[in-house]
Amino acid sequence: MKTRLLPIILVSQSPLLFAQTDNFDDGNSTGWTEVDVLAGVGAPGSFSFPSGNTYRMEGATSPNQATFGQSRIGALQADVTYTDFYQSIDIVDFDESLDQNIGMLARVKDPGLGTLDGYSFTYNPTDRRMFFTVITNEAGPNLVDEEVLLDLGTPVRLVFQGTGDAFTCKIFDLSDLTTPVATMETTDSTWTTGASGIFVAADQNDPANSTDCTFDNYFAAAEEPEPSTEIDIIGFEIDGDELVIEFTSLAGESYGIWNSSGLENWQEVEDSIAGDLGTTTVVRITNPEPAAKKQFFEVRKEQ
Repeated sequence: MKTRLLPIILVSQSPLLFAQTDNFDDGNSTGWTEVDVLAGVGAPGSFSFPSGNTYRMEGATSPNQATFGQSRIGALQADVTYTDFYQSIDIVDFDESLDQNIGMLARVKDPGLGTLDGYSFTYNPTDRRMFFTVITNEAGPNLVDEEVLLDLGTPVRLVFQGTGDAFTCKIFDLSDLTTPVATMETTDSTWTTGASGIFVAADQNDPANSTDCTFDNYFAAAEEPEPSTEIDIIGFEIDGDELVIEFTSLAGESYGIWNSSGLENWQEVEDSIAGDLGTTTVVRITNPEPAAKKQFFEVRKEQ
């Protein structure tokens, strides 16, 4: 695909936040290391992108639960490691007939069959419980668990935070991102640094199950974004005939993208962009002005 170069200046009022984000609108897993644990023993799973804007993981049934464990499949952002971390993911769809644990991984090292170390925060929609687990060689105890009072099939957001040896896990109903429906806290000092990621695994009570879950809106950073009315421009890129702008935002707010060729006359080119909580918003502007013109873009909160 031929890429046009477009000189642009992005206006931001506060320092940039370093973070990893993916809303999967590009329909690929660039930046992810996919970990199909059972593929090497004859039970490959699959990764796909429903509607080109979400990330689906389907794990095959384990060929031998006693030897290889239950079905499980995941993906890591392996190029960046965190000590302190704040990360979130949306669980937007899953097979409700399967008893499965869906969640996030942190401080991961040595991913693979029987080797992965780190921490996990998981949600089991069937059992309506969430768990914090210390993982050593793909096994380990649940240090804490908590009831989650949500109906089966409810889309949720998981938020997982670690600062030193202190950990906080929260679940939000996606229809209300202002108040968590369940929270748990604990401490542990087993693992200090590593990569972050997402996964789904069959519950040990039903190890013969396969797994099937769809994710969206991944976010990871070293600390929780500060709630603010200020807008941070996270980044931008040219993708074919589209200009992609990523910025921090707040749930319940609405934003617009404004454009000018000389910082005097501004026009709104995108409006009614819904904000989000604890992550970023990405907007794509199709067919911006020709590359021969210098362009300025600004993100504004709508009144």
